[in-house]
Amino acid sequence: MPMNIVVLSGGGLWAAAGIGMVEALTEMGVPIDGYVGSSAGAVVGALLACGYAPDRLRQVALSFRARDVRVDWAAWLSSLLRGRWPLSLLRVAQLTRRLDPYFTGRNWSTLVRPLWVVTTSLTRRQAVVFGSAVPGRYDWGYRLHLAWAHQALDLRTALMASMAVPGLFPPVTDGHEWLVDGGVVDDYPVDVAFWAGATHIIGLWVDEKPEWSMPPRAHVGHVVGAGLTTMLRELSVVRQRQVPVPRTDIRVEMEGDHRVFDRVADIMDWGYAATQARGREILAGVDRRA
Repeated sequence: MPMNIVVLSGGGLWAAAGIGMVEALTEMGVPIDGYVGSSAGAVVGALLACGYAPDRLRQVALSFRARDVRVDWAAWLSSLLRGRWPLSLLRVAQLTRRLDPYFTGRNWSTLVRPLWVVTTSLTRRQAVVFGSAVPGRYDWGYRLHLAWAHQALDLRTALMASMAVPGLFPPVTDGHEWLVDGGVVDDYPVDVAFWAGATHIIGLWVDEKPEWSMPPRAHVGHVVGAGLTTMLRELSVVRQRQVPVPRTDIRVEMEGDHRVFDRVADIMDWGYAATQARGREILAGVDRRA
């Protein structure tokens, strides 16, 4: 059975480009049969799977402020006084309060489109996927090194796990398992979309520019950051090579860091424009059944 799945990568606020992408797909009349998301892309995908229209989500994205993501000094002081290092740098409570109104009363069974959320298990050292429907190519899970968790976590908690950037946000614990950002091992999870049963994939890949230049006054932070970016990008490329179904990759390249609260409107517009520019290709490849 034909199945068009939209894949949304991580990228912090840059993942808002997915709102513009789906806005363009909706205008084109492209049928969307499900969403796969990693990290911030999982939240965008979940909101769309809940049935929120792209124009409503534009207002949601524009409502976020820098104060929603703060250093948790109280937790740091409390931990240090007890002779321990804290589990994260930033406070997650304000961010979750921002998102909670949109997920109140929502769970896996109330979604209007199937959704698969990618997390990383530090315990298993692999991607763990939570979702509303069993993957259509379940047997491929072993080959792709993907673990299926179905609905072992509620929707909101699974999203918090998918966004838990190691060191920045606290990990989510599920029994003995420690879960963090899905982007650690699968930032652009087209492999999960194939596993889910996609016959055609339309994906938003938020990424930094392919080439990087060392700043004039480089320090250890630049080297570590560039090293991690290179590792994550290579993991994404390797995973993409495992996917044998047609797909269209909409790339949005970041300029600056992830915290770009004053550029969210532009980011959504870039996602829209990049998708419109590939319109003919998309329409030629997807199933346009009624």
